[in-house]
Amino acid sequence: MRYLPLFLLLLIGCKAPVTAQRAERVRFILDADTANEIDDLYAIAYLFDEPDIEWLGLNSAQWFHHYSGDSTVHQSQVLNEELLTIAGRMDLPHPVGADSIMGMPWGGFEPRNSPAAQFIIEQARGGDAGAEKLVVMCIGASTNLASAIALAPDIKDRIKAYVLGFQYDAAGGFWNKDEFNIRRDLNAANYLLNAEGLELHVMPTSTAIQYQWDRDTTFARLDRSGAIGAYLKNRWDTFTDAQRWTMWDVAALQAFLKPEQATEIEVMTPPENTQRKVWMYTDIDEAAMEKDFWNRLTTYR
Repeated sequence: MRYLPLFLLLLIGCKAPVTAQRAERVRFILDADTANEIDDLYAIAYLFDEPDIEWLGLNSAQWFHHYSGDSTVHQSQVLNEELLTIAGRMDLPHPVGADSIMGMPWGGFEPRNSPAAQFIIEQARGGDAGAEKLVVMCIGASTNLASAIALAPDIKDRIKAYVLGFQYDAAGGFWNKDEFNIRRDLNAANYLLNAEGLELHVMPTSTAIQYQWDRDTTFARLDRSGAIGAYLKNRWDTFTDAQRWTMWDVAALQAFLKPEQATEIEVMTPPENTQRKVWMYTDIDEAAMEKDFWNRLTTYR
């Protein structure tokens, strides 16, 4: 048994509100490299009271980097479990993902099996006949999703994939893979781009960068957001002294949940990949997103 830090034990008494379930909700898995930065936790917190999806599980993702230390996926797993504990949602499946990239550093698409990859496979094969596709959103490296499809190619047509990564020049139609999440597993990113029949939606960082929050304003709002707010504030305060932060992961999640707050177009994949059309977010309404976020978080008391 892993013992929780004292800070968490003091917060657990407050749970996120429970919302009545709706019929025909979208089945959804979030795959997060939570320990990499701070905004993954904010995205996860937003989901606790989301009525329009059936949240099936929260996967942990690797984010290997030269300063990251060992076993980055387990660092993410720890934070996932801490926030789920505070929210009273440890009942939500939270499988651990792969701790290394797909293939090898020089290329290749050999999958990395993991509980998270197997969970994606299980959920993609589940559901009623004729049901909507399973949505899997990767807000970190897409190792777990790409590996799941490589392990079970039959699930490719049953998934809508959403990834945060790349940069995109809409005027010229140019992709740039020189971006953090993509560099964490370039092989997995290329695998998804090449996967004909896979519905793929991309939130590039060149669009998500519009969504920036001020530290002092955010802290004041978090002070009105109960135990979850206190946890999110502590994470920012102990992780960085930055006075502004781009909410990359929150932008990707809110664009999916509130499509009226984002602009999405069809584009061709990069020339080095299988030529097919995928979806690309080119703009977001960051003011509307921020208003929606805090309308929800301030109910967490």
